[in-house]
Amino acid sequence: MVTDPQAALRGLLTGRLRGHERRLGRFAESDWRRYADLLAGALLVAVRRRFVAGQDRAPVIRFVASARERYDVTGRDVDPVLAEALVWAALGERPPVPHGAAAIVARTVLLLGLLEDEGLTDRELDEVLVAAADAADDSTHGADPHQAGATDRQ
Repeated sequence: MVTDPQAALRGLLTGRLRGHERRLGRFAESDWRRYADLLAGALLVAVRRRFVAGQDRAPVIRFVASARERYDVTGRDVDPVLAEALVWAALGERPPVPHGAAAIVARTVLLLGLLEDEGLTDRELDEVLVAAADAADDSTHGADPHQAGATDRQ
């Protein structure tokens, strides 16, 4: 069953922004928590499709700069240090970053950049979203979030 948070995230990732905003406007507190968990799970999956733990820092720095350039219109909405910390946390090289407003914005920008760079088909996007839900479920049930949703392409 697709929940409103799942549908909202899919809408965002497929460019259906009006429907995304409408869904967000109807969210209860529990929906917001689930959406934040799904967003974190999707970023975890997407980061692991692109980067590997222990790799050189330069590709991550370049990617964060590219994503900020494309999606951070003001240039002040996404802190590059926070964005890089989110990537390294997804790779298990830093502690997880809590769900704050700044982290939600940074996760969104990074996820959009990663998925745009990959040029996923609808089917592949659905696979990422299923893996994201699994990762979110694993992390809320006490599993190690760095092991959850590992669908790396190496």
